[in-house]
Amino acid sequence: MTHMQFTIFTLLVAVALTGVVTAEVTMQAGAEGSGSAYTTGNIYVSSAPAGASAILDGGQAQLFTPGTFRGVEPGTHQLLITLQGFQPYTTTVKVSAGATENVIATLPPVTSPGGMSVSSTPRGASIYVDDMYMGKTNQVVGNLAAGPHRLVISEAGYVTWEETVQVRSKDVIPVAVTLVAEVNPAHGDVLVSSTPTGASVYIDGNYRGSTPADDSLDINDLPPGTHMVSVKKPGYQEYSTSVTVQEGGTVRVFAPLQPALQTAASVEITSTPAGADVFVNNMYMGITPLSFHDIAAGTYTVDIRMEGYIPFSSSGQVIPGQSVHVIAALSPVQTPAPTTKASVGAFAGVMAFITAGIACLLVARR
Repeated sequence: MTHMQFTIFTLLVAVALTGVVTAEVTMQAGAEGSGSAYTTGNIYVSSAPAGASAILDGGQAQLFTPGTFRGVEPGTHQLLITLQGFQPYTTTVKVSAGATENVIATLPPVTSPGGMSVSSTPRGASIYVDDMYMGKTNQVVGNLAAGPHRLVISEAGYVTWEETVQVRSKDVIPVAVTLVAEVNPAHGDVLVSSTPTGASVYIDGNYRGSTPADDSLDINDLPPGTHMVSVKKPGYQEYSTSVTVQEGGTVRVFAPLQPALQTAASVEITSTPAGADVFVNNMYMGITPLSFHDIAAGTYTVDIRMEGYIPFSSSGQVIPGQSVHVIAALSPVQTPAPTTKASVGAFAGVMAFITAGIACLLVARR
């Protein structure tokens, strides 16, 4: 039997057993789960509404929802999701090697919000509230939840101003700041801009903010020396460059981001009935229905199990940019039908019939 014939045979058997075969998965007969060789995990984050800022471990990494933190060390991590006009969402995420944890946050609107009117001398300094860029001075930053908010005002050549402002419900707090010029600074500044804007900026691997729409991101207080600047935005290739910072100097970085190549895929796993256990490459991932995003290309084995049903197993090749749907129509385990014993009356009738037949045979021989 040729390989093609065997593949077709396997496909027909799969149809007979499950009733559903998805054409988006390249079936490979005889493939086995390779187990987990991963040392890190991932965190997929989505929010309603989308476009919120997700900050991992106080600023070690940042993205805008929906998106995936990749290469996260196993263990417990803190996640903060914020969006202006909505209440923040915080949670603890436990990451395992080779697994993707899903965090889905519903952000309730801020009730009875307040705001702050921010002005500075000189004018045109960058405003950050809770690490979110809010524009340039002078302006009113509104729709903030009542309570403490971290306010940062920065401008190249001036000492960064930082304070915690207590916002009151239905009130606008005036904040007027006079920035102090740096004298013989022992550090330098980096100004980062990008197209498109709204990209996350990292200095030496640490998240420092996002590129604004109307100006550059001012990063102050960098020690002299060489620093790595990385600019990231979902759907675009990462831009990285090294810069040399001098005392009192300013370095400008412009990142023309290019659309990302299709190197990742998404996978949706469902079953009938739902609530079945899902294993990918022999690692437990959750129960159906289940979805994964930003999946690296490669071969995966999916096992779906549920008590009282025949296990489902499928191996497939995930192609970059592909949307894969694994659908398992689970079949109940067939219990053998109980054997019924013939009644005594029926048995006696059969024996009587046999005896009569033998008697007739003997009479005929006489």
